[in-house]
Amino acid sequence: MIDFEYAKISFKNYLKDYDSKYGKIELKIRHTYGVVNASEYIAQKLSLDYENIELAKLIALLHDIGRFEQIKKFDCFIDNQNIDHAILGNEILFKNNLIRDFIRDKQYDDIISKSILNHNRLNIENNLNDRELLHAKIIRNADKVDNFRVKATDDFENIIDNANKEILENDIISDEIFNNFMNSKVIIREDRKTYMDFWVSYIAFIFDFNFKAGLEYIQEKDYINKIVDRLNYKNIDTRKKMEKIREHANQYVKFKLQNELNIV
Repeated sequence: MIDFEYAKISFKNYLKDYDSKYGKIELKIRHTYGVVNASEYIAQKLSLDYENIELAKLIALLHDIGRFEQIKKFDCFIDNQNIDHAILGNEILFKNNLIRDFIRDKQYDDIISKSILNHNRLNIENNLNDRELLHAKIIRNADKVDNFRVKATDDFENIIDNANKEILENDIISDEIFNNFMNSKVIIREDRKTYMDFWVSYIAFIFDFNFKAGLEYIQEKDYINKIVDRLNYKNIDTRKKMEKIREHANQYVKFKLQNELNIV
């Protein structure tokens, strides 16, 4: 049985070891609950039963638990510069059986573990069973949905390490990243060379959605335009590229929602 209220209490207790007033920690706490809401939204749109809706919420609650220790140790969100937060989170939960503080029932452990490990990978690993794959897709999509909210509303200093609004507004987009975006490709973290490459890569999350519900939510909230409009691009080339990115992104979402039959 899944007792989500019990898990929430345990999560609050876990966070006592971290400074909730520190910007990056505060962002990730807010993001965690945002992903919980997005997971519930997607799961309900998929008409899942109560058990799987509660499981999706629990996975969302735990999906970024490794972020807090990552921030405490490295003060940095960039996994390839220090440690993969999904792997770290999985170790935190399962190495010393901390998972039992969140759910007493062991039957969901494999689904929770595999969902967390796959939520930030470029591609979901092979050989997941149907239920594992479903929840891996839900958390990946819910995570991206709330990441759009984060990029549209949170402080720049907490979003991108070592950057602020002024740095972004004066930065450039590399040709490789721009071309990948215009070809509807997910942007690989190792390919990003500038701070604006990071900014563009967040919008490129739209190219990795499995469910209409997530894209519908992004469209309803007008997140693409809000993210593009957050900055006053001083570089002319960057400004032109961002307008092309805006147009392509909005057209892509509209097309996917109208025509893509393999998205639920």
